[in-house]
Amino acid sequence: MFNIFGKLMLGIGLILIIFGYFGPVKSGDPIIGSIFILVGLAILALAFVVGKDIRRY
Repeated sequence: MFNIFGKLMLGIGLILIIFGYFGPVKSGDPIIGSIFILVGLAILALAFVVGKDIRRY
């Protein structure tokens, strides 16, 4: 479903979302945590657009 670039982007996006939630948001700084979460969501969206395999079966 994804090439290696897409899998890498999925991993980075998920790590940013998890860090944004459990890092700054839990410690009391929701603005920085929200920025991490939004950047992670944007990377996830790019992974679905850019990182797809071109092969059709």
